[in-house]
Amino acid sequence: MGETPPIVVLYVNDDTEMLDRAATFLERESKQLRLRTATSGEEALCTLRADDIHCLVSEYVLPGMDGVSLLESVREGFPTLPFILFTDAGSETVAGRAISAGVTDYLQKEASTEQYAVLAERIETAVDSTDTEDALQESEERYRTVVEGGHDAVYIYQDDHFTFVNERACEMTGYGADELRGLNVWSLVHSDDHERVRTIAENRLRGTHDVSTYDARFTTKDGETRYGNFSVRETTYEGRTATIGSVRDVTDRKRTEARLKALIEHSHDLVTLVDDRGIIRYESPSVERLGYDPDELVGEPALEYIHPADRSHVADTFSRTLENPEVSPTITYRFRHADGSWRYLETAGENHIATVDVEGVVLNSRDVTEHVRMKEAHEDILARMTDAFLALDDDWRFTFVNERAEELLNRTAPEIIGDVIWDEFPEAVDSAFYHGYRDAMRTQEPTTFEAYFPPYDRWYEANAYPSADGLSVYLRDVTERKNRETTLEELHNATRTLMQAESIAAVSDIAVRVARDVLGLPVTAIWQCEDATPRLIARTAEHRTAYGESVSASDRRATVETYETGETVTRETRIEGVESEAFVPLGARGVITFGAERLDEFDIYYAQLLAANTAAALDRAEREDERRAHQWELERQNERLEEFASVVSHDLRNPLNVAQGYLDMYRATADEDHLSRIERAHDRMVNIVDDVLTLARQGRTVSETRAVSGLAVTTNAWGSVETGTATLDASWTATISADGSRLQQLLENLFRNAVEHGQSDVTVRVGTLDSIAGDGGMQRDRPTSTTNEAATDRGFFVEDDGPGIPESSREAVFESGYSTGEQGTGLGLPIVRQIAEAHGWRVSLGEAESGGARFEFTGIELADE
Repeated sequence: MGETPPIVVLYVNDDTEMLDRAATFLERESKQLRLRTATSGEEALCTLRADDIHCLVSEYVLPGMDGVSLLESVREGFPTLPFILFTDAGSETVAGRAISAGVTDYLQKEASTEQYAVLAERIETAVDSTDTEDALQESEERYRTVVEGGHDAVYIYQDDHFTFVNERACEMTGYGADELRGLNVWSLVHSDDHERVRTIAENRLRGTHDVSTYDARFTTKDGETRYGNFSVRETTYEGRTATIGSVRDVTDRKRTEARLKALIEHSHDLVTLVDDRGIIRYESPSVERLGYDPDELVGEPALEYIHPADRSHVADTFSRTLENPEVSPTITYRFRHADGSWRYLETAGENHIATVDVEGVVLNSRDVTEHVRMKEAHEDILARMTDAFLALDDDWRFTFVNERAEELLNRTAPEIIGDVIWDEFPEAVDSAFYHGYRDAMRTQEPTTFEAYFPPYDRWYEANAYPSADGLSVYLRDVTERKNRETTLEELHNATRTLMQAESIAAVSDIAVRVARDVLGLPVTAIWQCEDATPRLIARTAEHRTAYGESVSASDRRATVETYETGETVTRETRIEGVESEAFVPLGARGVITFGAERLDEFDIYYAQLLAANTAAALDRAEREDERRAHQWELERQNERLEEFASVVSHDLRNPLNVAQGYLDMYRATADEDHLSRIERAHDRMVNIVDDVLTLARQGRTVSETRAVSGLAVTTNAWGSVETGTATLDASWTATISADGSRLQQLLENLFRNAVEHGQSDVTVRVGTLDSIAGDGGMQRDRPTSTTNEAATDRGFFVEDDGPGIPESSREAVFESGYSTGEQGTGLGLPIVRQIAEAHGWRVSLGEAESGGARFEFTGIELADE
C-alpha cells in the first residue's frame, strides 16, 4: 500500500501564539496533518482560493468577520469543505447559527492540551467522512441536539408553510407544534414588515446573499406584537428545497432602546447614566455646556464633581433611590464646571438598575444657577425690608398702627385709630383682604396671602394672626417683587423671541427694544468690539437723543474696559436724562450699555441677564448669518458666471464679426480705412474682456476697510480717466470706512460713463448727501450681519450735466451688457452696483437738476475720527 496522503488543515485565529501552539500539538498528535494558518477571515478566504485545503478550523471571534460569517462565506465557494468551529466563545446561540450555516463540527476549547488530540481526531473524521452517509447522519444528529435545546426558535418552511419548528418556536409564538406545522409563514409576520421581509427573501433567492439577518416584528397567537432577530438561509429538507431560519426574541431590548432614546431626545438638559456604585457610564452631549467632553466624564465617580458641602445630601438621596426604585427624587446641588467654578444643577433621577441594557440610574439635570442666584439676591433684598403692623379689635376697629403702616396706608395713627377698617377703606370690602381677615377670625387660624389693592395700585403680602380679642396683621408691600417677577417672566418670554432671531442685526434690534420695553431702560445701545475698537451696531431712539451722533472718549474707554475685562462697569454721568450708566459685556461679542436716571441693583441684574441671553442669541445668529451669506455668495458667483458666459457668447461675437467683416473688405480692396475699424473692434473686445474679468474676479463682499478721504479718492479717480476737456467739481470731504481701491474703481466707471455719454465739456459733480428721504436704492436683497442707525443717513452723490438717462432705462443700465454707446461694454454700471453692494451700500439713479444723470450712494459708514 502507498503512504497515506497528508491532510492539509487551515487554522484561522487572530492569536498568533495560539496558532503556533496548535501547529505543534496537532502535528504531534497526527502525522497525517499539515497545518496552514491565517489570522483573519479575509486571509483565510484568500488561502482557500489559492491552495488545496482539506479542512478548515476556525475560532469564532475574528477581526472583520466572526467564525460563523466566515463559514457562510466558505459555503458559497466550497459547499462540501469540512469546517470545524473551535472556540472558547461558544454558546447555544453561536452553535445554532453555525449549524444553520452548515458547520461540519463544533468543538469548545478547554484548558488542557488533550483537546488537540480530540481536535485532530475530529479533523481526520470530518475529512474521511465528507462524502459518506455516516457524516450526513452525524451532522443531522448534532443539528437536532443543538436546535431542540437552544434558546433561539428554529424553523423550516417550504412553499411558505412551516414543515419543522422546535420547542422554542412554540414558546415564542404561543402556538403548538401541530398548529404551526402547515401554517402560512407570512401570517405571523407583522403586516407593516411584510413588504420589507419579502424583499429580503426575494434577494436571497436571487442569490444576492445566502444568509439574511434582520430584525422584524411577528404576531403571537394571542395577538401580541414582538420583535425578533432573524437569521435565514436556503437549505434542503427531506430531499426538497427549503428555507431554514432561527429567531431570537429581542422585544425587551427594543423597548429599552426606545425608552432610552425617548429619554435623551425629549430632555432639554443633561442626561446622565450612573451605575449602582455612582460611576458615570454615559453622559449626553449637553454636558459640553459645563465645559466637559462627554467621554472624559465616563468612568468617573459622580460625587467627585459635587461640591463638598452638598455631597452628603446627594449621596443620601442616591442611596434612597437605589433602595427603592419607586422613588424619583429631585434635588438641587452644586456641580463643578470645567473652569473650576460651581454651577447649580436641579436633577431628577429614576432607578433603572433592573432594566436590561440600562442597569443604572438615569439622571436628568438642568442648570439653574441663574435662577438660584436671582432667588438669593431677592431674598437678601427682601430681608432688609421692614413690615407694616396694624391691630384690629373684634369689631374691626383700628387699635394700633406703626410708622411703616402709616406710610403704607397713607393715613396717620390719630386719623384712623378707633375707626372701622371697612369704613375707612370701603374699596377693600369684598376683596381678598376682606375675605382673608374674616376667614382668619372665623377659623381662628393664622393665614397668609398676597393681594392687589387697586386704589393704591400696589401688591401686599398679609400675615394675619387672629385671637379672641381681634386680629394682628403684618403687611408688607411686595409690589416691587411682583413687578420684578413680572419683569422676569416678560424677559423670559422676550428671550424666546431673541433666540428665534435669524441675524445679528435682528438680535441686536430686539435686545435694545427688550431693554427699553421690558426692563424700562430706554437709553440702550450695543457695541461690537473688534481689535479693541468699539463700533455702534444698534441703539434705541432715546439713546440717539441722549448721546447724539458723537461718542465721547470716556464712553469708548469704558466700553473697551468692559470688553477686555469681561466685568460690568457702572458709573455716574451728567448727560441730560441720564445720571447712571452701566456697561455690560456680551462675552466675545462686544458690550451692551444702559443709561437711566438711576440704576439700582435689580436693573444691573436684569441687564446682565439680558446681556447673557443676547450673547447666546448672537452666537446662534452669527452661525445663521454665515450660512445665509455663504449661500448668497454662491448665488452671486453663479450670476457672475452667467454674466461671463453671456458676454463671451454674445457681446464678444459682435465686435469679432465686425473685425472679420472689415478684414475681408481690406483683403478685397486694400483700403487702410478698414484697418482702423478693425483696430476699434479689437479695442472694444479688450474693454469687454477687462470688464468681464473685473466682474468675475471681484467678490460681492469687502473683507477689509479703512478710513478713506472722499476728496482724495475722487481726485485720484478723475486723474485715472481720460476726461479731455471735461470738468470735475468735487465737494465730498467726508472720511468714510471703505476699500479705497474698489471705491476708486467705482468712481472711475462713473466718470468714464459721464464723459463717454455726455458732451466733451461735460461737468461732473461729487458731493455729500446729508439726509436721505426714503430708500429708492438699487441694492439687491442680501444678508447683513450688523446695523448702524448712525450710518443710514449719510452718503454721497455723483452727477453730470450730460443728456441723462431716461427713467424707463434706469433699472436696465445696471444689468450686464446694456449700453447705448458704440464703444461701451455694458458692464461699467454693473461693476458700480457690485462694488456698492460689496460695501453694504445702496445705489439709486435719478436726474440731476441740470438734467444729467445723478447716482446717489447711501448706507455709508463714517470712519472713526
